Amino acid sequence: MGSFGLGVYGYLGTLKATPKITAHAILPSHTKPKFFLPGTMFIAQGGSIFRLKGGQFTQIASGGWTQPGVTLDHNHLVAVQRTTSESDLYLLDIDGHVIKQLTHNANRNTSFNHWSFFPRVSADGQNVFYSYDPKDPSNLHRVDLAVYAMPLNGTQSRARRWTDPFNLSGGDVHPLPLANGGLLYTKYNFDAQGHSYSQLWLQRAPFTVAVGKALTTPQESCSQAALSPDGKRIAMICSGGQQVGRLEIASFDGATLGPATVLVDGQLCAAPAWSPDGNGLAYLAPVGPAGHFQLFYLPVLPGPTPTPIAAASATARGTATATAGARPLPTPTPAPPTPLQVSADLDFDTTAPPAWF
Repeated sequence: MGSFGLGVYGYLGTLKATPKITAHAILPSHTKPKFFLPGTMFIAQGGSIFRLKGGQFTQIASGGWTQPGVTLDHNHLVAVQRTTSESDLYLLDIDGHVIKQLTHNANRNTSFNHWSFFPRVSADGQNVFYSYDPKDPSNLHRVDLAVYAMPLNGTQSRARRWTDPFNLSGGDVHPLPLANGGLLYTKYNFDAQGHSYSQLWLQRAPFTVAVGKALTTPQESCSQAALSPDGKRIAMICSGGQQVGRLEIASFDGATLGPATVLVDGQLCAAPAWSPDGNGLAYLAPVGPAGHFQLFYLPVLPGPTPTPIAAASATARGTATATAGARPLPTPTPAPPTPLQVSADLDFDTTAPPAWF
């Protein structure tokens, strides 16, 4: 558990710095958004899932729920229900009612419990990708998450492992299935000085069949990739090893990333999500002395597609060099768009990107 917290969520400690001034977060359903967002959004706060539609927050599920993902037909959600010692994936209807439990991670002996996080449904709607902790027989308390895929209409026994995490890093998170059948995800590792970093990695097939490659460098420390509706741009959070980070976008051709454009710099940002029309991004950032994370919207106008720069291949094994080909330094947009604050006095989960369609 210690390696999991250090490797995967270490940087989130900076996102949730303990303030001297505390304030009670209001339930979203007791407020009105400050800015109208089109479409339907599902977002998590403090164990509950809320639907934002038509300028109104509605609570649809409560009791340990987080990380909602939407199915291809937009009629169902796949979400995580978490307890103190395990978490499972569930299929819900659009109103938050449980249809069925997808994973079964609880055990009478808690040492054999498992964790499932970050569910995302594949582009063909057939499978759900998620992060899961395969047990190390020599150390049952080691939690290095690997990405698995299981049939949405099947059982957990048919789940297939896609990634091979670096030892004691916390593992592989934020799976993002691609239309071409591949997988984009965040991989954590440690540098020679013992500092944790993250990279965006591409896996074309399960790791036993194909070797993955890094799309970003350890120095960039990028994570939380979000794919635009047309599949041609990636939004990501890159910290560069600093406490504050950057919200960036880059072109994506299914295999490589182009040069990055910085949209927000020098601010704590988390959980980017594209608008249904691909012309904007939602993300979370802290506001006020209590540091609660509010929902923001940032217009992103389509621009010329830069030429992708190929990244050097790197294997996903812990003994391999996890480096990517150098990309040009990210540059701010000539006239950065102004972020619009959507919520106030709330406190959304930074590890739960909004699901928006």
